[in-house]
Amino acid sequence: AADIGVALGETGTDIAREVADVVLEKDDLETMIVAVSHGRTIHRNIRKSLHFLLSTNFSEIMVMFLATAVGLGHPLTAIHLLWINLMSDIFPGLALALEPPEPDVMKEPPRDPEEPVVGTSDFKRISFEAATISTGAMAAYAYGISRYGMGVQASTMAFQSLTLGQLLHAVSCRSETHSIFSGENLQPNRYLTIALGGSLALQSLTMIVPGMRALLGVAPLGIGDIPVIAGTALIPLLVNEATKNLAQGENYEK
Repeated sequence: AADIGVALGETGTDIAREVADVVLEKDDLETMIVAVSHGRTIHRNIRKSLHFLLSTNFSEIMVMFLATAVGLGHPLTAIHLLWINLMSDIFPGLALALEPPEPDVMKEPPRDPEEPVVGTSDFKRISFEAATISTGAMAAYAYGISRYGMGVQASTMAFQSLTLGQLLHAVSCRSETHSIFSGENLQPNRYLTIALGGSLALQSLTMIVPGMRALLGVAPLGIGDIPVIAGTALIPLLVNEATKNLAQGENYEK
């Protein structure tokens, strides 16, 4: 049996239009294909946005919990966490909700209407990605402690690494199945480009403008610290992209 009834708006009978769930204003069945594509894209984009927000917020929790558990103090202050949520969570998360359709959006089978937007298998993947991001930030924090001692410089290393790692993670969240290194073309998302560009610019100002450094409680870092921050932020992206196909192959129940 059909899930919904469709009637033609121009040539369909009055009775058919009254009982139909969907009425096509123009008798063009290709409209249904476009509608299904848009519907699937909206559903995917909601998942992408939630996936990004959950994994990044979990990574912040993991960093704080792990550092406290091993006696390394508090790598992030309340103002750090507030800044991260404003700069690296909200704007990229909104931009991911505006992703254009993926190339294979019409190849997937119909989903179960009872299927949750974020299922158990998704939380497994989200937890894994959060763990990689938090591990990178903790590595930067440990490096900062070894070089500067436990204090504001080490905290700044963790803050910068975690923020950059989360911004890079937004690029990974553009697709659940297609790696950004696979050569499969995803349509450009100018909203995400603007969000990431703006967030990176503002994040750079936290290290350049003395007033912002004072507001956020961060310290100037050496030139040699930049590769460490970049590396600890980039490695989680590489790991998460490399394991996308593995996660897809396991065919998790969603």
